[in-house]
Amino acid sequence: MGYYMRFITTDERDVTLSQLDSVLKHSSDAYSIERDKSDDLEGLIKHNQEKYAQIEINVPGDGLFEEEIEELIDFVSDASGPRKVQVSHALKSARAIVAVQVLFQMRITEETLSKLDPLWTWLLENRKGLLQADGEGYYDKSGLILKVK
Repeated sequence: MGYYMRFITTDERDVTLSQLDSVLKHSSDAYSIERDKSDDLEGLIKHNQEKYAQIEINVPGDGLFEEEIEELIDFVSDASGPRKVQVSHALKSARAIVAVQVLFQMRITEETLSKLDPLWTWLLENRKGLLQADGEGYYDKSGLILKVK
């Protein structure tokens, strides 16, 4: 099992891999998203041709979206904190999930995660939603808002 991070978007605007590829390339020409299929929903984030993450965009009706949301809601139900209601509302209002399985390979954890920062920064600044990190919790632009194990 891998380490996952997810951006749960509640925004009406779509998010595509083509769009995220452009965002990453704007940050640095060293980035690319190699598509697995032509549907613009699955791919591999690379930096200088090294694999850093598998990325997939899940949407309602794709079979995985509802399963993921249900699981995330279950985890939040066990958490406590003043922003729990905000996180629960975001999960119930989700329109898509940008799911990323981080590929650490033999690299230092922080080095690997920092390569994904431009993606999360753009999403948090340009789309309504929250960032979820396994074993940590939920983040908005201001930082950690709900700790979830």
